[in-house]
Amino acid sequence: MQSIFTILFALLLLCPVFGKDKPPNVVTLLVDDLGYRDLACYGGPVKTPTLDKLAADGVRFTDFHSGAPVCSPSRATFLTGRNHIRAGVYSVLNEKRHKMHLLRSERTIAEVLKDQGYRTAHFGKWHLGMPTHNRDNPTPSEHGFDYWFALVNGAHPSHKDPTNFLRNGTSVGPMNGYSCQLVVEEAIDWIDKSDTDVPFFINIWFNEPHAVLAAPEKIVLKYGALNDQAAIYNGTIDNTDRAIARLIAKLEALGELDNTIIHFSSDNGSYRQERSGELRGKKGSHHEGGHRVPGIFFWKSKILGNQVEKEPAGAVDLLPTLCGLLDIEKPKNVFLDGSDLTPLLTATGTFERHQPLFWMNEKKITLRMGNYTLLATSNVRLPFDNANANRLLKQTKLALGDDLQKELGGLDLRSRMFNGQFTNPEANHLRDEFRSLFYFNEASIPLMKKGGIDRVELFDLSKDLGQQNDITKEHPKLIAKMKKQANQIYKSVMTDGPEYVTSEEQTVAKGPRETQSPRSKDWFLQKWDSLHLKESQEKKPKLSATKEPDTDIPKLLARIDKNSLPEDYQGKSHQAYVEKVMASIKPEQRARVRQLWKAKRRLESDMANPGASFVKILNYISEVE
Repeated sequence: MQSIFTILFALLLLCPVFGKDKPPNVVTLLVDDLGYRDLACYGGPVKTPTLDKLAADGVRFTDFHSGAPVCSPSRATFLTGRNHIRAGVYSVLNEKRHKMHLLRSERTIAEVLKDQGYRTAHFGKWHLGMPTHNRDNPTPSEHGFDYWFALVNGAHPSHKDPTNFLRNGTSVGPMNGYSCQLVVEEAIDWIDKSDTDVPFFINIWFNEPHAVLAAPEKIVLKYGALNDQAAIYNGTIDNTDRAIARLIAKLEALGELDNTIIHFSSDNGSYRQERSGELRGKKGSHHEGGHRVPGIFFWKSKILGNQVEKEPAGAVDLLPTLCGLLDIEKPKNVFLDGSDLTPLLTATGTFERHQPLFWMNEKKITLRMGNYTLLATSNVRLPFDNANANRLLKQTKLALGDDLQKELGGLDLRSRMFNGQFTNPEANHLRDEFRSLFYFNEASIPLMKKGGIDRVELFDLSKDLGQQNDITKEHPKLIAKMKKQANQIYKSVMTDGPEYVTSEEQTVAKGPRETQSPRSKDWFLQKWDSLHLKESQEKKPKLSATKEPDTDIPKLLARIDKNSLPEDYQGKSHQAYVEKVMASIKPEQRARVRQLWKAKRRLESDMANPGASFVKILNYISEVE
């Protein structure tokens, strides 16, 4: 008998894998635009029993922060543990406008875990750059994901029945259901087809509750009327919690739940100010409401349960924390801005942050040290057309008319311009033009690299969570210390930040920022000037005696305004229509269009519908003159 035990013991020594537990699975859940006070377990109005249970059985952070106050940068930090600018993402990206993307050289969580033998998959929104619009951008496959079911950006036309999902780069086409349920369904299907003896990493980035909103009517009615935007917003969160419940049930059925690390957070704060609670600011702001979000960690086998953690932490800490929990090496020769939270999650050892939490964009810089947060403006002054922005806001109000309050859905107009679409087509055109003013200009990167800290504000969050009382004058030594630290980090980040533009393109930053979208009021004329430069330099042709005299232009414009829009004109294809007509008319007619349009703008600087006015002038010139 003893010899049998001796043989078995020897076999175990020769084959230690028999006695080794499978590493834990890892599931990261990121929602889009969720506020600090949305979930029930954070004092919010939405029923979220699944997330509440994860929080109760794990660690719930009360001072957790996204990687940035807006989408793309936050996601870059989430995956890399580095400031998003180091990773190549300066701001919210748009492949039509930007070359920036999550750099191929970055080491993501997926790549780190894949090197440890994990199967990896991404489900949901991506928004870190895709090879669209002739961009040579990497896909999730090139960032360590074996399988991906993703959206370039948001779900179209809304969360309901999206049409723009890609599966490993191939268009899926129209789908039935709600985005949150669809991505979880795809994840469950992937798990079912996988070898459960091998650990997996699943990264699920939900679209909810980002606008354009949609949720099942039965759920929405729990929170208010079907046309109440706040109720629909709540419904999308509730529906997401139900989707997560399906994933949890699947893990439990497979016996994998207790051996799965689950992390939940949001990419930034809510665009609904009331969902920031007592925090100042909302999505896009460097005040707390822009980036303080729910943060939950669960792992039955190792992470403490029923714990509320007050230590400041954030998405920047996720990669080093996973390395700590799994007891694996962090990426070599890579500077991580985040720190390992394992001591806080397991009550083992002492937590020390090697670098303060830090947020930055082209205008604002924020540094957190203990209870104090320093908000600073950059000393680089990037041009911005405030007058045009205010004009567009005013025109949008006029376009919405009596439907203004209904269309706002409880938001202020500025917030509404950035979140969701209007039912009014002309208001949507103005919205697109307004949004174009705020896109990051990559030509400004060299200027940013020369920048640093300018004016500052200081807040003590232990006494002033709403950041109402600037105490700068009371703490000169602390200000000096924090400014020095912020400048050092700023310089370090900008040194790593890539430049995406050529020297010729960089000259754009020396002049006014390009503020005009394809529909802006002079875009058509500017475009045709560039295509027909010689024609624009020629002497303007004289009008024949039969034409309307210049002195009667106001009367002519008044008559043109009474004309109907062309039958073949549709607002959604405005640009294509204008280009087609402009290409069909003579140079002297284009000159006449310019003349009348300039006069129209001079006489009516606050046109309610500039796009329609331009088309009426264009149509008149093409048919009458």
